[in-house]
Amino acid sequence: MSGTQTFTTPAGNTYAYSVETGENGEAVYDLSQVFQEGAFPIGAVVVHPNWELFPKTAGLLNVQFGKGSGEDRHERTDAPMLGDGELPYVVGSHLVNPADLTEESDGLVRFRKPVLGAAYTANAPAENAYKETFEKVRDLVTGLIKAYQADTDTPAREAVYAKFLDGKRAEATQTEIDKVDAKAQALAIQRAALVEKLNGYKAA
Repeated sequence: MSGTQTFTTPAGNTYAYSVETGENGEAVYDLSQVFQEGAFPIGAVVVHPNWELFPKTAGLLNVQFGKGSGEDRHERTDAPMLGDGELPYVVGSHLVNPADLTEESDGLVRFRKPVLGAAYTANAPAENAYKETFEKVRDLVTGLIKAYQADTDTPAREAVYAKFLDGKRAEATQTEIDKVDAKAQALAIQRAALVEKLNGYKAA
């Protein structure tokens, strides 16, 4: 998909967005909230499959507020202005389960940790966001996940991200192999020393 598109959230809020593919297959959304007076840019949200190398729950998606580093929010740019008062910027990231979006549930994604707000995009401490911010962010993320799922480019992006994760898994597995090899070498040395001691006893 290309160009500017829109989605409407469960609460009836409308957002316009353009989406680009990140280096590792992430969907990078530049968002604006649409009002009668026009569309106002609010920032960026990045969506991609779960970053955990060996996840316990399949199918989770990561929602990151702001573009850039997945490890350090202070290295991100364009954090979305969805907050209120002294904490206008929403920061951090959340793993969400699209399986929450069912008629049996309330139809909204669930956050497994607090939504965080900050006074600045970077170099400012993060604090628990106000309740109004939590509800707005939850509503937006629910609509965005539905747009992500409906995007015909999503399978190709997720395939790229899967290859990226496989590379990370290979590195992690090699590290474990190296640890086992080191232990095996240490045990081999201990065994050789014991054999030498045993042979000494037998020769005595």
